Amino acid sequence: MQNFIFLKGFFLSLSLIMAIGAQNAFVLRQGIAKNNVFYVCLVCFLCDFVLILAGIFGVGEVIAKNVIVNVLITALGILFVSYYAITALISAFSTKNSVIFEIEHSNFSIKKTIILTLCITLLNPHVYLDTVFVVGASALTFDMKEKIIFALGSLSASFIWFFSLGFGAKKFSHFLSKPIINKIIDIFIAIIMFFVVFTLVKFLLEILEI
Repeated sequence: MQNFIFLKGFFLSLSLIMAIGAQNAFVLRQGIAKNNVFYVCLVCFLCDFVLILAGIFGVGEVIAKNVIVNVLITALGILFVSYYAITALISAFSTKNSVIFEIEHSNFSIKKTIILTLCITLLNPHVYLDTVFVVGASALTFDMKEKIIFALGSLSASFIWFFSLGFGAKKFSHFLSKPIINKIIDIFIAIIMFFVVFTLVKFLLEILEI
């Protein structure tokens, strides 16, 4: 039974994290740029650590009911992700090397890298919806011991995913940073980001009941 609960947490969390496109695209690009990859992966995992535990142990419901917080986070997310999407699209059709690649390969300080990672992670409401609300709701019927096992499964998935994605991209950066591959990645990232913007706008309209 305990193994089942661990695996349930693991695969639920993994499926949700893999679907958060903006964050994954960012980690992928940082890996290719070899820009403080460890800190990028670590910050993403630590954010999940806090949010997943908040959802599983009951804090998520309080956040979910705060309309002002939801509107603020969503609006900021739309602006931030839109900027990143437009930058990726311009980069894809630039005659020079990828603009995003040049920016992110410019030896950012650890502090700047951490701040940027926090922005792309925490300004995306999907992160809260998935890690806090969905994961949290899935653990409602568990007792405390089962919640701890479920949380360990969820956190294991997060840790494995982010570090595999970041360092995998870093290992194959020579191939992934080729001009044609880089343009394809930029287009792919732009599509993901614009889709995220669309879902965020839709979510904001639902909150405002427009």
